[in-house]
Amino acid sequence: MSVAAPSPLARWVDRWIARRHGPRGGDVRLERRRLYVLPTRAGLGFAGLALVMLVTSVNYGLGLGFALTFLLVSLALVGMLHTHRNLAGLTLRAVRGEPVFAGDPAVLQLLVKNPSRVDRFAITISAPASAQPVPLDVPAGTEQTAQLAFPAVRRGWLAAPRLQVQTRFPLGLCRAWSWWHPAARVLVYPAPETPAAPLPAAANAADGPSGPGRGNEDFAALRPWREGDPLRRIAWRAVARDPQAALVSKQFDGSARGELWLDWAAVSPRLDAESALSRLARWVIDAESAGVRFGLRLPGVEIPPDAGPGQRARCLEALALARV
Repeated sequence: MSVAAPSPLARWVDRWIARRHGPRGGDVRLERRRLYVLPTRAGLGFAGLALVMLVTSVNYGLGLGFALTFLLVSLALVGMLHTHRNLAGLTLRAVRGEPVFAGDPAVLQLLVKNPSRVDRFAITISAPASAQPVPLDVPAGTEQTAQLAFPAVRRGWLAAPRLQVQTRFPLGLCRAWSWWHPAARVLVYPAPETPAAPLPAAANAADGPSGPGRGNEDFAALRPWREGDPLRRIAWRAVARDPQAALVSKQFDGSARGELWLDWAAVSPRLDAESALSRLARWVIDAESAGVRFGLRLPGVEIPPDAGPGQRARCLEALALARV
């Protein structure tokens, strides 16, 4: 859904208004004092046409011309009131934003409530960096959800951008809008390294690093799948997470079950800080997909070995917030 670019005057008013509204948490109600109305380009053209009709009617004494001019102007004024009412009284809330990897779009879940008995139509919510505005209609006494995507470039906490809620309903001659800056944020994980480096060897809990063997008891690493590998050794959980990725096989050794440590000190000498975090993020994803117990060591942070999605989330959050 494309929206016409605002006029230079509207852009200047937007910048002036935006500076007045800082981040706010919880529900935000669009009171009348928070709403602003300006004519669109179509509205300015309509005003010019009405002025020409009025001058012509005066010059030639056209009674029907006066009647038609005043009728059209009255309709435009009524339309402006309806445009303003289309936003007045709505309640906005930012529900949540799920963690994403750097380079992927961050998605913010929004909730729009209409407590009145009047249906609201053709409302759009947009962010300055968003590719497309989100359109929605909110019937009377209901609430609607919307998902707004915006770019997540760097790891860490990404604050929600300032959003614009606007409408041109019903005639398109006026534009009513308000600024909303939700106090929400999205956690951005480091982008996983591609292609993936093999996982480090698991360590024996009692005897130190385990040597490679030919047994099938203990997981050692993931490697690219080769023709002839048994199907039971394919890391099917990794395939389920990303069907487009290449197949990988599990490597096992014959020692006692060990624990896999993903250590910053073992990676950082060879890579810069962000590349090292990307490699560790890839290892966390691969280790969780393989179903092994793994732990993470970062400067000032140590997460004990564990397995499962909870461990994956803890380790990725530590990588996202790492100070290195």
